[in-house]
Amino acid sequence: MKTVDDSRLKVALINPRFDPNFWGFEYALPFLPGRKKCYTLTAALPALAALTPEFCDVTLIDENVEDIPFDRIADFDVVGVTGMIVQQKRMHEILQQLRHSARHIAVGGPLITVSESEFEGLCDTAFIGEAETTWPAFLRDLRDGRTTLPRYEQQQKTDMTTVPAPRYDLVDAGAYIVAPLQFSRGCPFLCEFCDIITIFGRRPRTKTPAQVLTELDAIRDAGFKQCFLVDDNFIGNKAKAREVLIAIAEWQKANGFPLPLSTEASLNLADDPDLLELMVAANFRQVFIGVETPRAASLSETRKLQNMRGDSMDDKLQRIRDAGIVVTGGFILGFDADDPEIFDEQFRFIQRNGIAKAHVAVLSAIPSTPLYDRLKAEGRLDPHHPRINFHPLGMDQDQLLAGYDDLVLRLYDPDVFWDRLLGSYAASTGYWRKRAAFARDNLPRPGRASALAGRLSGVLSAARLATHLVRQEEGPRLLRSYLRHYRRNRSLGPRAIPLPAFVGLCIEHWHFHQMARHERKISFGSIQSRFGQPRPQAPREKTA
Repeated sequence: MKTVDDSRLKVALINPRFDPNFWGFEYALPFLPGRKKCYTLTAALPALAALTPEFCDVTLIDENVEDIPFDRIADFDVVGVTGMIVQQKRMHEILQQLRHSARHIAVGGPLITVSESEFEGLCDTAFIGEAETTWPAFLRDLRDGRTTLPRYEQQQKTDMTTVPAPRYDLVDAGAYIVAPLQFSRGCPFLCEFCDIITIFGRRPRTKTPAQVLTELDAIRDAGFKQCFLVDDNFIGNKAKAREVLIAIAEWQKANGFPLPLSTEASLNLADDPDLLELMVAANFRQVFIGVETPRAASLSETRKLQNMRGDSMDDKLQRIRDAGIVVTGGFILGFDADDPEIFDEQFRFIQRNGIAKAHVAVLSAIPSTPLYDRLKAEGRLDPHHPRINFHPLGMDQDQLLAGYDDLVLRLYDPDVFWDRLLGSYAASTGYWRKRAAFARDNLPRPGRASALAGRLSGVLSAARLATHLVRQEEGPRLLRSYLRHYRRNRSLGPRAIPLPAFVGLCIEHWHFHQMARHERKISFGSIQSRFGQPRPQAPREKTA
């Protein structure tokens, strides 16, 4: 073990690059104003920096916005790497490259928490689960020359009221579109496929309203223009959510509504009109809902019972929209109750509910979840398939992938996309009435110069997108569709989406359309080629 003589430790924290994904908006970024390089800042970086003791000099490295300086890694006493399941491949590549140059490698985050064995020989110290107490304790051990442990795991869940505000001041806000803010951890529900309850528990733990307002101040002061509350279920504790919404609404009003907000919540949000009203007052614009599937048997199988209580999911989604909040949705294919009819069933549900931005995924058995344990007991796990790690019941893996790819392509055909977006929101008088009332009562009317600047920005973004599309195989067809639906949008009169916002939706659609084609290319290759588990790695060589 290296003993550090200098009283100040040099610490680098690395977030690996994401592969292009539906919610990364990689294909959209080049057409947006400014110098955006990544859609959302990963919350782990500023949060870990805030937990790093004062005797450390901490450097944040987000590979999504800058290259990792591997040639200078030896200058740091500790290199910490965090990562989620979707970053698995790149995370392993980085750790392999660090093995012979970094002095002390620490790994933490969701992936190592559920798949600890994957990292044997790739790091000196593993952090399992939450790290509010273990990360600073490790750094103190290292600073003081005490023997550090190969593995740290908190024995108690973090008291969220003690969590320091993330170091947003260490981040280049101009490189991102959205800042993350975490209000709570944990979820009260029992969804079989979800690892949130196995990592964070079923009793939601929350920050105080004062903590949240401090973080909103820091996000605004850092220069961010949007914020996403990254709770896996913002209303997991409805009483606490109500308290923080009241505080946020007052903060927004006192500060001129500087930050549009969005979050994730369970569908039973629709059963609380007062919460919906408070969300609108707090300047929430969108909410991501885990719908998963319109098939009751699949919801029952996966224990997503909250989606089945009361009236229909269609009615619940409409109530959320009528309250003045845009619904984005998550959908899953591959439940045991799914058969080849599920693809058309999902398509019809998404279309009639006007969920323009629908994230459809194939079910994955995540280690530590009840689903993983059940499929393992049934002998149905498959570590060899590159995209599906289990054997479905109602169809084989290739049928599931082919159906998934076709569904995503259908959903992001330009005319289909605009039909569900414009058709649904043109018909939702409640949505438009709520948004118009909110803007009238709370938002200053833009001056002539500001309105002109907004339109000019929209025109420039549209020109960049059009210039790019005319060179693409399907570009002219998409351009014609965008123009046709813009004319349709203009026919809505005072309800029409303003030009800059409409151009932004075209840019988002272009990204989704490209991702749909990208997913199909992956399937064509993977169906013809199978591979086994990763080869075991030799233990990492320690450096002095």
